[in-house]
Amino acid sequence: MPAKETKSVKKYLSLIFRIIIAVLACWFLYRKIDPDQVAEAFNRLQVSTLVFAVLCFCIGLCLIGLRWWVFMRAQKIYVPFLLAIKLTFLGQFFTNFMPSAVGGDLLRAWYISKHTDKRLQAAIGVAADRLMGLAGTMILAFSSFMLFMRDKEGFFQVDKKENPLKTFFSNHPIPTHWFLIGGFILLGILILFTKKFDLRKFFNKIKTIFAHFLQQTYQVLLVYVYHPWILLFGLVISILMQMLVIFSFWLIGRDLDMHAPIYCYFVFFPMMWIIGALPLSIAGIGILEGGLVFLFVRFAGASKDLVTVLALCQRLAWVIGSLPGMVVHLMGAHRKKEGQ
Repeated sequence: MPAKETKSVKKYLSLIFRIIIAVLACWFLYRKIDPDQVAEAFNRLQVSTLVFAVLCFCIGLCLIGLRWWVFMRAQKIYVPFLLAIKLTFLGQFFTNFMPSAVGGDLLRAWYISKHTDKRLQAAIGVAADRLMGLAGTMILAFSSFMLFMRDKEGFFQVDKKENPLKTFFSNHPIPTHWFLIGGFILLGILILFTKKFDLRKFFNKIKTIFAHFLQQTYQVLLVYVYHPWILLFGLVISILMQMLVIFSFWLIGRDLDMHAPIYCYFVFFPMMWIIGALPLSIAGIGILEGGLVFLFVRFAGASKDLVTVLALCQRLAWVIGSLPGMVVHLMGAHRKKEGQ
């Protein structure tokens, strides 16, 4: 099978796998939900509160665009601030709506590379911006947990007398002959690969690409080493933006009469955003909602139906808030104009 077809097959298999995970997670979450109680909870929700949550999410995307724009200027990549905002909304739209393995960050990297000669540095800058956002989420989750929930009974308690990994392998021993069979299979694949390809040419090409990538990455890292205030700025922006969004979700929970302290929101939401960043399902559908329900019900004593409505409101705010990205895509406002 040609390499292009193999790559296409892997892409579709990955997509199918993520769809299955999303469907199973949604089924597991909603199979015991009372539709009448969910509808009643939605009726209690003030439309103005949901609108405020959407506005907070849009403000958050604008702050992400600002953070990314500052990072690019530090790398001497000069693009209009409005373009950074447009590409941020566009990336979020594709993340929420497109059932593809290609995320919004890859789309941002692709389009920003069309506006500068420093294409690889621009793409690496997108990755750095994403890592900064993830770092802010981790700091917010960890600090909130340490301040408010580390002494809560039953939270993350583990039986130290029993090692689950050791117990698993003791109950499921792997026979020695399986290692031998696996070794022969790998040896056969290596022999076939050696006969079919020129390994020296292949590895030289990989070496060249990798060396160029490391060089460009080093140049990006030097920017942050010599300008540490940029990292501090990125962290502050990330944390403030996420706190604003979480506060809006707390207001939704208050409308729903959810009896959960506000600090639970500042622990549980960032935790699930970190897990949702993993490519387990499409846009984290089912995983994010199920995780929030589990955490709020298990550790805050909230009603499952009310937490489900809260999780759905989060998804709704994300979807509505990313719709400007669709407008950007349809109008072609993200593309480089002729003569620029």
